[in-house]
Amino acid sequence: MMRFDVSAPYEIEELDVAYARPQGRELLARVYRPTGRPTGLPAVIDVHGGAWNQNDRMSGALHGRALAACGLLVASLDFRQGPEHQHPAASADVAAGVRWLRANAAALGVDGAGVGIVGSSSGGQLALLAAITPGLPQHAGTPIIRPDGSLDAGPGDESLAFAVALYPVADPLARYRYVLSREQEPVEPGGFNAKRLIASHRAYFSSEADMAAASVTRIVSERQARALPPVWLAQPEIDDNVPPAVTEAFVRAYREAGGEVEHEHFAGARHGFIGRPEAATDKAIPLIRDFIGRQLARA
Repeated sequence: MMRFDVSAPYEIEELDVAYARPQGRELLARVYRPTGRPTGLPAVIDVHGGAWNQNDRMSGALHGRALAACGLLVASLDFRQGPEHQHPAASADVAAGVRWLRANAAALGVDGAGVGIVGSSSGGQLALLAAITPGLPQHAGTPIIRPDGSLDAGPGDESLAFAVALYPVADPLARYRYVLSREQEPVEPGGFNAKRLIASHRAYFSSEADMAAASVTRIVSERQARALPPVWLAQPEIDDNVPPAVTEAFVRAYREAGGEVEHEHFAGARHGFIGRPEAATDKAIPLIRDFIGRQLARA
């Protein structure tokens, strides 16, 4: 039987699988898994960043492959984004991804008992929100695709055993107000662009009230969380996109509510580093593997 191994000794394969069909639109997951069709694999859902408006399931290829090589199945999701769709569409699709993974556990070769989630930037907000609000009525309704091809929009197990959050936008309203404060700054090529982030917030969230409703920090602070699974969080030293105050407020609130957070700082790193082969990524991936291994051992 294949076991989780932080040394990542396994060859992997990649395939695209349709996992949901909201409003007649088929959503795909890029699945990374060890070759040989093993059974009983632990699994994680991966949620990409892109300010709720950009990127797709291919964005997590670097860490998806690195985690799958340890003996995991990683399902990186496409989901509905702005400006065509607004909150909570993406959250409904992420919740559906968790239900789909469990409903298709036998076909995928996974153990659906303890599923984790990974997310970066805006995907970190979506991942954390899914982790603390399993079964939230507002996140219901996206029909999953069952092994026989039928659709199922009914309830299912959306619980998550752990969460990995890389520079998450844990409080969309606080980040929105931060970028508004920098709106008039000149934009250098390849540099921080407040206007772009402001437009992204407005494209996915119809109001500041929706931004507040999607704030993981607020939900935890107000003791509205339905679950508090262990969290591993990466905070780059140089991050204009998500300022330290936003991340540190989440970490403080989570711990005060009784949750566990492993808060890792990455000196010299910038926002989005996990998508690039660089020193911070080389440091983060072994730490993520170790965290996941410890969570699997607790199950």
